[in-house]
Amino acid sequence: MKHYVGIDVGGTKCALTLGVSTGDGIKITVRREFKTEGSYAFVLERFLAELKAVLSENSLEFSDIEAIGISCGGPLDSKRGVVLSPPNLPGWDEVHITEFFTANTGIPAYLDNDANACAVAEWKFGAGKGKENVIFLTFGTGLGAGLILNGRLYGGTNGNAGEIGHVRLRKSGPIGFGKIGSCEGFCSGGGI
Repeated sequence: MKHYVGIDVGGTKCALTLGVSTGDGIKITVRREFKTEGSYAFVLERFLAELKAVLSENSLEFSDIEAIGISCGGPLDSKRGVVLSPPNLPGWDEVHITEFFTANTGIPAYLDNDANACAVAEWKFGAGKGKENVIFLTFGTGLGAGLILNGRLYGGTNGNAGEIGHVRLRKSGPIGFGKIGSCEGFCSGGGI
């Protein structure tokens, strides 16, 4: 039985999941959630403590985990596993998040934009399964989008393709991260 850990870093809340491979997908067996508070170092340490507690409660060791998948709003450098100053995470500048988790657990860790990760999950296991083209929108602290085009995740030049949150819809209207009348201002969790 293969176990996987999912980590989601959000502007308002964070979540950690433990999942088991079922052959045709992943079954989430544990989900923990906490507010995104304090410095990035505090949040990372909180994730590590939550992970240790979840593994202990389920009689698992770090060596039982195949991989850690991390999702976070961008901008990011997924290839290097670095969070690059997301607007909804002040102070998260050049955070080497995959390196932190691999160094502290010995488990390979991978990072992707939250909307991209969600798009892939829906494409592989959910409503988009079997489809060649999928658009996934996130409506949380911010507004993001992940694109599956012609059967592949499309990240664009820098992994931010599909990110429509800061596109201005009107000259006036709600403000999304300092931009009046933006998609994020109208349609993010706060905007709605």
